[in-house]
Amino acid sequence: MIRAALLGLALLPLTACGFTPVYGGGQGASYANSGPISINEIRATASAGASPGRTGHFLRQELVHSVGQGVPGFTSGTLDVALTQRIERLAFAPDQAASRSDYVGSATWTLRGATGDILGTGTVQERASFNFADAAYSDMAAQTAAQERLATLLARSIRSEMIIAGGKVVNPKTGKPIDPNAPEKTPAPAAAPPATTGQ
Repeated sequence: MIRAALLGLALLPLTACGFTPVYGGGQGASYANSGPISINEIRATASAGASPGRTGHFLRQELVHSVGQGVPGFTSGTLDVALTQRIERLAFAPDQAASRSDYVGSATWTLRGATGDILGTGTVQERASFNFADAAYSDMAAQTAAQERLATLLARSIRSEMIIAGGKVVNPKTGKPIDPNAPEKTPAPAAAPPATTGQ
């Protein structure tokens, strides 16, 4: 009973400060949608030993701070991001074990308006290196740190692309830029039917 009471008292300050799990929703999800640009959950896939969950989580956090409160050229919208990542082995120790690797991430972003029209889209790619260590669990810590750096770099690149896209007119179906100075294409006149001669 005494232990339970002490545990309850120890957790009380965490509850008061709004403590939420790292990968949890709830309050974190509402904060992600509190600005003019809401950030949907990151759709993440991975290959070659990479873990998609952590990088996607870190990327969404970065986007909430850097994009969610607004981007020049866009008053509002909903941002979708599809993330793919992999690990590339770069250097090898004398025993042929990998000693340095890169986390390589590619993120395709799409900003949509309230009606579902595409306001802008693009793809960015970044990489973050990490070294393998001899100590137990230090390799996991190095990978996690690389994923955080990768997420930060991707978020910065996405914001930069969005700022550039904010000044362009795009096709609302495809998101591809439209040149306002390009001459409009007029449909070709229908071919005249072949002349017939009486027998």
